[in-house]
Amino acid sequence: MIEEGKAKIFTVINKDYKGPGKKSAGFYNPTWHLDRDIQILFCRHIYQQGARKFLDGMAATGIRGIRIKKEISKDISIDINDVSKKSYEIILKNVKENGIEATILNEKFCNLVSRKKYDYIDLDPYGSPSPYIPCIFEGLKKKGFISISATDVATLSGVFKKTCMRRYLANPLKMQGAKEIGLRILLGYIARIAGIFDYSFKPMLSYHYAHYFRVYGSIEKGVKKAEKSLACVGQFYWENGWKIGKSLNAKKIAGPLWTGKLHDKNFIKILESSENKKIK
Repeated sequence: MIEEGKAKIFTVINKDYKGPGKKSAGFYNPTWHLDRDIQILFCRHIYQQGARKFLDGMAATGIRGIRIKKEISKDISIDINDVSKKSYEIILKNVKENGIEATILNEKFCNLVSRKKYDYIDLDPYGSPSPYIPCIFEGLKKKGFISISATDVATLSGVFKKTCMRRYLANPLKMQGAKEIGLRILLGYIARIAGIFDYSFKPMLSYHYAHYFRVYGSIEKGVKKAEKSLACVGQFYWENGWKIGKSLNAKKIAGPLWTGKLHDKNFIKILESSENKKIK
C-alpha cells in the first residue's frame, strides 16, 4: 500500500523509477508525486471557478481521481476510468479503501468522452497524448479546464524528428533550448486541435520535469476566441538565438509551435500562495 496526500492505494510496485518506468496495470510512479501535488492546487483553483464534474481519464491506480475527491471537496463529481480490466479492478479496490464516492469506468478514453461532458479532463497516457487530444474536445463543456501529460520528451525535443512530424505535425530541433521547443510544440498542437472544434486554448501552467512534459490550461468555445488562440501558433527560427516568425535565410526552423506565454502569471501567483497552505 502507498500513502500519498490523503490517499491510500494498493498498486503493482514498479521499482524501475528512472524515466517513465514500465507500462503495467495499476502502474504507480513516485516521480509524479510532485505533479499530483500541483494538480491538487490546480483543481482547488478551478473548483473555486465553478468546476464540479471531473474526469481522471487514464487512471491506472486511480490515485489522481481519489486525491482530487478527498482533498478538494465532496461536492465534486469524479469519474475514474481505465481501459485495462486489471487496472479497473485495482481502482475499485482503492476507491473502496478510501471511502469515497466515484464512478469507476472501464472504457476506451475516446469512447467515454464522446458520450459524457466534463468541466475538467485529465489526460495522462503512457507515451504520447497526440492520438487522444482530439477526443478531449468532444467531452468538454463550453468552458472548461484540461491537464495533459507527454512522456515522449525525446520525440518532442528532436531526438526522433520523423516521429515528431508524424505525431505532432511539427518540426523539432535537437539543439539549445530543445526542451522548451518540445513543450511549445505540444502546446501548439493542443491549440491547433482545439481550433478544429472552435475552442480557444490558454496555457495556465506548462513545464518539463524529469521524464515528462505537463500542461494545465483553460478552454472556451467560440470561433473568435479560437482564432485569437491560433494567432499564437507560429514558428521559431535560429539566427544567433531563437526568434519568432519566418526567415528565408534561416536553416534551423522549428514549428508550428506555441509562440505565446507558457503560463498565466496571475494563476502562478495563486499557485505560489496556495503552496504555503497545508493541503487539508
